[in-house]
Amino acid sequence: MSCYNRPMTTGSELLEGLNSAQKEAVETVDGPLLIVAGPGSGKTRVITHRIAYLVSEYGINPYNILAMTFTNKAAREMRDRLNRLIGSRSEYMTVGTFHSFCAKLLRWDGQYLGLESNYSIYDADDQIKIVKESMELADVDPKRFAPRAVLGTISKAK
Repeated sequence: MSCYNRPMTTGSELLEGLNSAQKEAVETVDGPLLIVAGPGSGKTRVITHRIAYLVSEYGINPYNILAMTFTNKAAREMRDRLNRLIGSRSEYMTVGTFHSFCAKLLRWDGQYLGLESNYSIYDADDQIKIVKESMELADVDPKRFAPRAVLGTISKAK
């Protein structure tokens, strides 16, 4: 009995509904592949189908797959699609943003660069929240100085 929660999508099913260029990308096995296309053209679909194809047709261990994108939203979408295509096997893959992957690397091996592993990386929302809190502590009215503008001034000063 398999430890996975559902059967994988087959290779032929993964190719259904793809145009010829997308099929070629999904079926390309050797070496890395760069997918360059405009918004809404099916890049995420091609990438997730290629990953599922490698796992289902070539037996690639999901643990050996790294899929990176630029935004948390896109990474979540990629994870969700992979889960629909190959089930719980997708849980063994590393799927995330470039930033999150690099942060993990620095946490794992940063000591070799003289870095500590207990640091935080703040995104734009975190930064604005800290600026607001700092303004409140300094009795500065956020209506007088917009926290986003204050953050912009700090960034320019760097």
